[in-house]
Amino acid sequence: MRHRFICGVAVVLLGLLAVGGAHAQELTQKLQNAVGHWQVVNSDGTPGGKVDTYLENGKLFGKVTEVRPGRTPKDVCDKCGGEYKNQLILGMVLMRNFHTEGDDWVDGTVVDPENGKEYKGKIWAVGKDALRMRGYIGISLLGRTENWVRIP
Repeated sequence: MRHRFICGVAVVLLGLLAVGGAHAQELTQKLQNAVGHWQVVNSDGTPGGKVDTYLENGKLFGKVTEVRPGRTPKDVCDKCGGEYKNQLILGMVLMRNFHTEGDDWVDGTVVDPENGKEYKGKIWAVGKDALRMRGYIGISLLGRTENWVRIP
């Protein structure tokens, strides 16, 4: 009898965890809009590289799928440190571990292959075809925002 009770409680708890886990994974449309294929737009309006953003364990990541004009697919991040040092820029996961806060993706990190620096970041969708990515040191006021345009 006791064994059946414990098994029954375990089944109920697993069911609650499954329902709670499914609920935790629900994303608003604005959050979902941050996932996709993106053309980075430089501050002067010219196209930069291309990045694919994707979800992994409920967090947002981004990977370089095409290097910016002027670079070759064999270029490495020679100014980067740590695990990024001398890593190919093409295929580099340069955005990591962004989690949701309201309708934004926050508290992740982003690496700039041009200077090798790692920044804190915030990402938000503007409609379904534009994305803003702000990289900063310390507080968000001390940073730069990039505009990205969805690639169909």
